[in-house]
Amino acid sequence: MGAATRTSVADAIAALAAIQQPTAALGDELLSAARSLGSSHQLVAVLADAGVPTEQRVGLVDRVFASLGAQTRSLLGSLVGGRWSTPEDLVEGVEEIGFRAVAARPDAAGLDGELFTVLQTVESDGRLELALGGAASPLEARLALVDALLKDAKPATRTIVRHVVQLPRGRKPIEALRAAQAVVASANDQVVALVQTAVPLTAAQASTLAARLEAGYQRKIVLNQVVEPDLVGGVRITVGDDVIDGTVRARLDDLRQRLAG
Repeated sequence: MGAATRTSVADAIAALAAIQQPTAALGDELLSAARSLGSSHQLVAVLADAGVPTEQRVGLVDRVFASLGAQTRSLLGSLVGGRWSTPEDLVEGVEEIGFRAVAARPDAAGLDGELFTVLQTVESDGRLELALGGAASPLEARLALVDALLKDAKPATRTIVRHVVQLPRGRKPIEALRAAQAVVASANDQVVALVQTAVPLTAAQASTLAARLEAGYQRKIVLNQVVEPDLVGGVRITVGDDVIDGTVRARLDDLRQRLAG
């Protein structure tokens, strides 16, 4: 993500935060707009073109998305009025603001936890991941599968999972879900830490680890624990682009490489 894109996303986040009474439909409408943009390369290219006067781009948004609410069109206007490193970044920016708007809804408490549960479910079942991400399967069938899988989940969770199935943006379902959960955590001023261990952490171990990570990152940490017996022992922690690998398997792999060299 380029500097121009980061600035435009930050401005849009501030614009979202300035809305005192967001409508219930705001997040859904923004995600719907992201899907429309993602399906029209010509439209997104014009809206992300800094060479086109801002008032023309905003006017185009008002015409194309006239059926959406005023708050949604205002945020879209803020987004297209920014500068984007690539046209695809604009689509990603609209999607991120949509996720943040969904995360701010009253029914979204515990959303990040449910997304992680969905992520674990999909990650543990190759057939399910293929069914959700297979382009050969009709979209209606994939959405019906999402609805069946999440029939007891929060509406906010269904909104986000349905969206990533409809607009994968070249990503596998697992990748798209991880990205969505990271945005939701960020919206709640949290950071997701993926913790992989050979055996489950005890409650005390998890609490101690979270406290140490929070002290280091100066943010509230959401621990996503995944048990992988192949790691043998130790722990691997992934926070954003940071990876701390203290597993026995990693040490054995390193030893094999040294012996082979």
